[in-house]
Amino acid sequence: MNNRLIKYRRELHRIPELGYDVYKTQAYIVEQLRQYDCEIKEVCGTGVCAFFQSRGENGTGQCRDKTIALRSDMDGLPVIEETGADYCSVHEGSMHACGHDGHMAMLLALAGELDQIIHTLPHNVLLVFQPAEETIGGAKDITASGILSKYNVERIYAFHLYPMLEKYAVGARSNEMMAKSCELDITIFGKSAHCAYAEEGIDALAIGCELVNELYQMVRTEFSETEYRLLKFGKMASGTVRNAIAAKAVLEGTIRCFHDDTFEFIIRRMGEISAGLQKKYQCSISFKRSDGYPPVINDPALFEEAKALLTDFDFRTFEKPFMLSEDFSFYLQEIPGLLLFLGTGTNIPLHSNSFDFDEDVLSTGVEVYLRLLKMI
Repeated sequence: MNNRLIKYRRELHRIPELGYDVYKTQAYIVEQLRQYDCEIKEVCGTGVCAFFQSRGENGTGQCRDKTIALRSDMDGLPVIEETGADYCSVHEGSMHACGHDGHMAMLLALAGELDQIIHTLPHNVLLVFQPAEETIGGAKDITASGILSKYNVERIYAFHLYPMLEKYAVGARSNEMMAKSCELDITIFGKSAHCAYAEEGIDALAIGCELVNELYQMVRTEFSETEYRLLKFGKMASGTVRNAIAAKAVLEGTIRCFHDDTFEFIIRRMGEISAGLQKKYQCSISFKRSDGYPPVINDPALFEEAKALLTDFDFRTFEKPFMLSEDFSFYLQEIPGLLLFLGTGTNIPLHSNSFDFDEDVLSTGVEVYLRLLKMI
């Protein structure tokens, strides 16, 4: 199996594609799946689903009703690869810098296993290859397509490679796993004036700095320490020249949390704090935000089941959730599911242009999938 995993991963690594434009990747996956006894369905344009049907232990031909789904993302990132690997990207400016090539390789290798033993299972299996995880949340479109109800999917699992976890280790936690995300833009409109006559202007840059400080203070002090939340700004643009008061400042940031009431509280308090600054300085402040991804909330029962099933793996229970986001959350709004991390042990950050890993870890992922499917 290791040779197949290496082959799949490296061939997919060479052809990273972005968003929904994963045509070569789709063609590659379909080509590999055609050698197996499964129903292949293209979904949402460039997504692929492979349905393996269990016929029953006695060969009666009676269809099983229940289905378990496993999901892999397909898309890469707009990153210029600098790994120096002989299997590096041949698509200039695109790279599998988040491990999706490994995720796909695991499901393709699993397909080979399913082809041999699917009829011993008390359920069917649906493999979901999903585009656009890194961009607009392709999982939302997959769920909206009705594919889960079509095949009577009752639960869903997925892996994400994680370089900050020890090699071969498997980790997860019950309930909060990965955060709800929201991209946030704040624009402050002031009035420009020469710095020598600063009193005639309304300093949008200074107001922006004050706003950031007040918002950080709010998030830090107005919540319980047990409520996981984050509000951070990574970019501020303001002004035109060094000796003129800025007439405009733009802040770009993100909100991360796990509960709707937490999110709504942050939004409400942002409005109240901004209103105070508008009154104080006679400026204008506007907000623009995206919906982002919902939080990944792992099903407690599936987590406990997995924890018991995986005792002979290096299984870790994470004490705290991750403030990263993942569109696997859209599946969990429809059916119970569990997202697990698979450690690569490299400490190379996700989305890095030097991201790489030892493909040996992928065999652990396939073995875990088999265990979760009650195959071994």
